[in-house]
Amino acid sequence: MTRQRMKVGTLASTVLAALSWGAAAQSQAPKSPYPEMAPAQQYMPASQAAEIALARSAGPAAVSDKAEILVLGSHGYETAVKGSNGFVCYVERSWGKDFDQPEFWNPRIRTPQCWNAAAASSLLPDYLKRAQWVLAGVSKEEMLARTKAALAAHEIGSPAPGAMAYMLSKDQYINDPQPGSEPRWYPHVMFFVPATEASNWGANFRGGPIFSTTSSVEPITTFFVVVPKWSDGSLGPYVPVPAASTAKSDTHSHR
Repeated sequence: MTRQRMKVGTLASTVLAALSWGAAAQSQAPKSPYPEMAPAQQYMPASQAAEIALARSAGPAAVSDKAEILVLGSHGYETAVKGSNGFVCYVERSWGKDFDQPEFWNPRIRTPQCWNAAAASSLLPDYLKRAQWVLAGVSKEEMLARTKAALAAHEIGSPAPGAMAYMLSKDQYINDPQPGSEPRWYPHVMFFVPATEASNWGANFRGGPIFSTTSSVEPITTFFVVVPKWSDGSLGPYVPVPAASTAKSDTHSHR
């Protein structure tokens, strides 16, 4: 994967397109290049060691070196390394996106993340259950129905106070890139809160470093705070750009 820094114009167009996707989706449903699940093997890691290294690259070494590491297996995620600091690092797959997103089944997507204890306890079980459903062959429509039923039964709750996660890996593959751009976004930190307006955090404003997305299914808003460096200490490509919309972002989402 090329690690050359993107040009300013490319960055602007990439982020603007991502932030405006939600508004466009309200007028017409995009045609998905991934209408169904790929063979399960395409979502599997090349090796356990590679998956562990990729998961750890999500956070600063001081965090990820002592974190629990999850690795995707044939039936779901399994603990490969026990942790001692409350953080959980893993590599999220495409089904972490909302059900209506066109790359829900994209087998290329790999988003390394390190979640703190508050996020791991209140939000991660939902994603891990979804991974089990996927690998058991449950359809997207049935997963959506099960999720709505769990919400109605209050089996899925709000993010715990202080829920956050690191996404600082240079090897993140968030979306299929547009011509001339890269599949990774910016190095950033995420904060998960009960659904709220972007303006409450000053998000999605021109020149600001904070972006946000709210799930179309679960009452969760994710705020993305752009930071200057990747986990290896190298500078990220961040350049302030105007936000096109406060609508749902397709940079990536976590329900």
